Formats: sequence, structure tokens, C-alpha cells
Amino acid sequence: MNEWSLLIFTFMMNATIGLALTTGIFARRLADYLNAESYYRFMLLALFVICVLAGLGSIASITHLGVPLNAPNAVRNIFSAWLSREVVVTAIFVGCLGLTFLWLWRTRKLSMLLLTSSILIGLFDIYCMASIYRHTSILTWMDHNTYIMFFGAMLTLGAAIFFLLLKILQNIGHKLGIEIPQVPLPIRWKWQLWGIMAFSLIARLLYQPFYQQYLTSTLYSQKSVTFPLSPIEVYHSIGTLRITCWVLATLAVIVSGYSLVKFLTQKNQATSTESLFVIGCVLAIIADFMLRYVFYSIH
Repeated sequence: MNEWSLLIFTFMMNATIGLALTTGIFARRLADYLNAESYYRFMLLALFVICVLAGLGSIASITHLGVPLNAPNAVRNIFSAWLSREVVVTAIFVGCLGLTFLWLWRTRKLSMLLLTSSILIGLFDIYCMASIYRHTSILTWMDHNTYIMFFGAMLTLGAAIFFLLLKILQNIGHKLGIEIPQVPLPIRWKWQLWGIMAFSLIARLLYQPFYQQYLTSTLYSQKSVTFPLSPIEVYHSIGTLRITCWVLATLAVIVSGYSLVKFLTQKNQATSTESLFVIGCVLAIIADFMLRYVFYSIH
């Protein structure tokens, strides 16, 4: 597998846009949960983390060009090539994120208009990114499964990273002036985050039989122009790795869900079960990284 720069870029951008989306969803609830100063500092840090992830992903994409000075050539065919569209939309997304951060920093007020605009641009960026692979000669990518996998990873990564960020800041946030109550986070928030991860997993799993049907019919009706390996044969040859990824992703959702059920059924609800939810989030991130590795291995 020689596409590490693209793997890192797409994975980081999925995480970036997912985290931006989840932060936007919980922004107003956080405003009611935290005091004004803590809310300001939390949102400023969250936007900074989002911008850093986007920056790291962009750097990884530039390394794929071989010579960074070739980057301007990637935007010449914006009206005909998905790659050019993705480059332009990513630049607009990162710029809008930066503007949202600067607005909050200068005015101490979060602009939901700017944040919402960034999120919408980011969602279109995911679509452009997935379309690059959907419209290729690689048979294993030429299906709607590519879109489902990209958007599914975005949802899972966004929910998992957002919860981990909350937990980290709950422990060390006081050093940054962010005071998060030292009690279990609202159970409704955790159910919603778990619901996002569960929906992402179930949607992707439910589509796999249709994807398998597509691969089976395509194997006998078309030939790939990829040389020297058939991508469908490669896909079937790494069955053990694929199953391991799905098992790990399923385990992540089960562990996270179990932590919530355990919290509701225990007598002393002052005792947190969030360590299990943390484990589930970490497993989910690892599983999605492995699934992205599988994606780039089948061509």
C-alpha cells in the first residue's frame, strides 16, 4: 500500500469535518452547560484543534504531489475534474474555519453563521473527495459504497473525537481556564454521541450486501484497467483484515453502549462508567483508520 499520504489526508479531513459538525450540534448545549469564560475558551480550543487537523491533512495531501510547487496545477480543471473541485473546496473550507476562529477570538462570540457555513462547505468537500474515487477505473471504488464509507467515517470520527476532547478537558481544562464540572457528562449527550456512531456503523454494514452484489456482478461483466492486479481479487484476498475492521467497529459501538446501560442500571449513578465509553471511542477511531487502510489496499 503506497497511498499513505492520501490515506492520512482523507482520514484527517473526515475527522476535521466530523468534529466541526459535532461541535456545531453541541455548541448551544455547551453554552448552557459551561460558564461564559469556559465556553469561550472551549470553543476557541475546539476550533483550533479542528484547524490543526485540517492543516495536517492538507500538508499530507501536498506531499502526495511529489513537488509542492505542482499544487497550483491541481486546480486548473475545476469545471471538469473532481480532484480540482476537491482542492478548491478544501481550501475554502479551511479558510472559512480560520475566519470562524478569528471571529470568535476577536469578538469573544461564536458566529453560528460562519460555523454552519464551514460545516456545509465541509460536507460538500467530503462529497467531492469521495467522488474522486467513485469516478475512477478502480472497480472496487466505482460504487455508492465509497460515499457511504466516507460520510460514515466522518460521523464516527466526529462523535468519538468530540467526546475524547470533552474528557481530556474535564481533567486538564482548568490549566487552560476551562472549567468542566467534575461529574459524569450529561447522559443525553452520551446517548446522542453513541447514536451517531451506531447509525454510522449500521448504515455502512447494511449496505455491504449490496456492495458485495455489485462486486460479484462486476467481476463477471467487466475488466479493470488497473495493472497488474484485479482490485476485486485483492478485495477478497484481504477478507480477514476486512472482517477484523468490522468486528472492531462493532465492538466499539457495543462497549460504548454498554457503558451507558451500565450507568443507568447501577444503584450509585454518581459513579462514572465513562472510561468504557472512552475505550469505545478509541476503538472506533482505530477501526475507521483500518477501514481506510483497507479502502486504499483494494486497487
